[in-house]
Amino acid sequence: MNEVCIHAACGRILPLRVVHCPFCGERQEGAAPVLTKVAASAPMMPDPVPPPVPRMLAPVPAHVPASVPQAAPAGVPTPVPAPPVPPAAPAPAPAPAKAPPAKPAIKGSVPPPRPPVRLRTWIAAAVVLTGIWFFNKPADKPASVAEQVEAATALAAQCDLDGARSALAVLKSARAPAAQIKRLQANITKSAAACERQQQRAQAWTALQDSVNQALDAGKPELAATRLAIYVKRWGDDPDTLELDAKVKVAQASAQLDLADACLAKSDRVCLESSLIAAERYQRPELAARTQALRTALSQLLERSLLDAVPGQ
Repeated sequence: MNEVCIHAACGRILPLRVVHCPFCGERQEGAAPVLTKVAASAPMMPDPVPPPVPRMLAPVPAHVPASVPQAAPAGVPTPVPAPPVPPAAPAPAPAPAKAPPAKPAIKGSVPPPRPPVRLRTWIAAAVVLTGIWFFNKPADKPASVAEQVEAATALAAQCDLDGARSALAVLKSARAPAAQIKRLQANITKSAAACERQQQRAQAWTALQDSVNQALDAGKPELAATRLAIYVKRWGDDPDTLELDAKVKVAQASAQLDLADACLAKSDRVCLESSLIAAERYQRPELAARTQALRTALSQLLERSLLDAVPGQ
């Protein structure tokens, strides 16, 4: 690359090392022309400030190749390229506009007073809060440990041992006090024994009913009474046993009255009287009318016996 355009007609100094001359468009290849010497013999001038790259000129249609420079005509001086004109200095940037000074704050400034809240605003807020509370009110407070123990104890007393044991497991998982857990365990154990006895009694009662009914149907009220007495001695009395006892006593009294009827048919005054006394011991109001009829028959039998005993009649 050359520092001077190789075009003989141009010969201007190139500001930069370029491939094409920015002034004439000649490709800068090959040896520099003789003008470089003239340019070298020219008075030294200060290096100009490189100007901005100008718009590229169209290439010159007719030019002399750099390899064969044309000789200048005799007597015509070689033109010396004029020094480039330095570009004008750029205009200084405008100073930024200053912001207007802020107004000093007034010391002791107080905001304007807020207007008072009206009554209807308070009423509306109260209605809204009430609605929110009704829709999102908390559930009932959970039962205390003591209440849970009492409920589980009631289940155990009703022989709902599975429910009581489930409540005990819940209390254990919730880490209830040891005293409450121990109390509930004792209640469940006690109720379990009572429920087992109650179950056994129910089974014995069912068997007793069958056996007593069989004895009564067979006309053996004394055997039925014996079986009932054994049950009562072991399990105790209750309304069911009292009702069954009344039924057995009625059967026993009826058997004595039947015997009295047989004695009356034989006119056996002694047998009749003993059977009536045995029947009256049961004090069954259901047989009062029959007992009274046999008592009247006994009186008549006694009168006849006395009349038969009077001599001369």
